[in-house]
Amino acid sequence: MTLGEIKDQIMFQTNNDAEDVDDYLPHLVDYINDGYDRIMIVWNKCHVPSDQYDRLEIDPDEPELPEWLHRYLCDWATWMIYRNGNPQKQQRGLAFRSSFEEMINKVAAEGGAAGFNDDGTVKRRRFFINIPR
Repeated sequence: MTLGEIKDQIMFQTNNDAEDVDDYLPHLVDYINDGYDRIMIVWNKCHVPSDQYDRLEIDPDEPELPEWLHRYLCDWATWMIYRNGNPQKQQRGLAFRSSFEEMINKVAAEGGAAGFNDDGTVKRRRFFINIPR
């Protein structure tokens, strides 16, 4: 997904709340890049921006992550939008936050990029994930 497609998905996930667009649009790219940084920390053990990875700035930019992780950028940004709203919106956002955190925990438990195939399936485990290493 490109940055433009990620923005469109976020607009869909927020139920196209047109009256709220002006509130979160100035911060939307920051929210997406915050999620990008959080994923890259567990995926490749580095921050965004770094020498290897740039922030997403313009619509054609694409995160340097496998395609299956792109939707979690949308989930994080949707949570960030909803967390600043009223309690009802915060409640709606919790599902997106939970989805993002489950993915982060799964990626961290599998050792980042080394633990996954290109399609997002887990490579053969060498240890039990519920027993400390």
